[in-house]
Amino acid sequence: MGISGKIKGFVTGEKEKSAAASVSNVKYPDETCALCGGKGCDKKWAGQYWHKKCMRIMRKSAKGML
Repeated sequence: MGISGKIKGFVTGEKEKSAAASVSNVKYPDETCALCGGKGCDKKWAGQYWHKKCMRIMRKSAKGML
């Protein structure tokens, strides 16, 4: 399974389960994630907002490209 499979599985499965619970405990509750489009982000990097899990996925995939 490549990165597109991980992203597709993450977006359809994890976002629906924890969307309501995680919005209250985040730093940026009104912003949408650059990767999955879900509300409530934890980090801001390069002018975009990210969930912690989405940031880890993209960081690991970028290491593989180098």
